[in-house]
Amino acid sequence: MPQSVADPWDRWSAATDEPLVLAAIERSDRPWLSAEAIAAESGLPLGRVRRVLDATPADILVAPAEGPGAAARYSTRRHYRATTGLLGRYFDALESS
Repeated sequence: MPQSVADPWDRWSAATDEPLVLAAIERSDRPWLSAEAIAAESGLPLGRVRRVLDATPADILVAPAEGPGAAARYSTRRHYRATTGLLGRYFDALESS
């Protein structure tokens, strides 16, 4: 039987996976990671990582696209500030506006 997004198991799974996804981002030495890199670092399947990234917009930053068809890259506010200097953040702000 197919599971729907509203399935309580899916909500529980996303809630327990969120700390693993955030920790994988925080451990990285790179400011931005693809969903695939987060999945590899956290040990979670890619679908579960994407579900967490979509469900926690307040904690997750999405990088400006590097070009058409480029994969989205993610970070947390704290990790981005810790790994990107002021000038880099300024240029990112200019690029995304």
